[in-house]
Amino acid sequence: MEPSAAGHGQPTAGCSPGDPEAPRAAELFVAAAMISIVAGLVLWGALTQEQEAPLDVGTVSIVQALDPEAVPSGAFGTVVGTPDPSRVAPLYGMGPGREQDVLLVFRDAPRLVLHLRAKHPLAQAAYRHPPMAKDRPVAAGEFEEAWRLSGRFCDADKYSDPNLGSAGVSIQQFAVERLGVAQGESVRVLAVGVTPAEVARAAQTAVFFGVGMTLVAIVLWALAIHGVVRRRKEAGT
Repeated sequence: MEPSAAGHGQPTAGCSPGDPEAPRAAELFVAAAMISIVAGLVLWGALTQEQEAPLDVGTVSIVQALDPEAVPSGAFGTVVGTPDPSRVAPLYGMGPGREQDVLLVFRDAPRLVLHLRAKHPLAQAAYRHPPMAKDRPVAAGEFEEAWRLSGRFCDADKYSDPNLGSAGVSIQQFAVERLGVAQGESVRVLAVGVTPAEVARAAQTAVFFGVGMTLVAIVLWALAIHGVVRRRKEAGT
């Protein structure tokens, strides 16, 4: 007796175990769903940030800068203080040996972490006179005078930065381990040099990125649906 065609090597139409279209469609659905979620979150965050009018509190005291009610997180403003050269921590975003951003604090405000970009004059001063070199005194001139610093105030738990992220620690943990802040004390951050215009440009970039991801998700959804429809048509023939 000859074996029937259905019993040997001739798969039936539809979603058989050897059909490569089934896993491919499932993967497309998963990828489309994940990209759609990420794109939605990016667009929601960017559009929310664009709709919020930037708050500028002007020049505030250090006490006010540490008070979330006086200076809300995300507000822009200016503070004046004397930097503490003994509490300086470089952020090596691209590996050691290159000048990167700097974290430091004021002498009378150890809970206000100042995030300085590498090209900021105070950051350059910190690199010229690193406190790590204990065998030589720190030049007094640049660290004895008061500095007027402007930027954006943030609560520690709401602050993020690529260089800080590469270090693998939170700003709170970094402040405790590297800047001498007492364990359990709340920390605020002043992102020095950040302006409302810069934040607006970042939000616009995020919108473009979110739109691009949305277009990719639409293409993936279309491919996945097309694969399912074609497979059902083939199953019906």
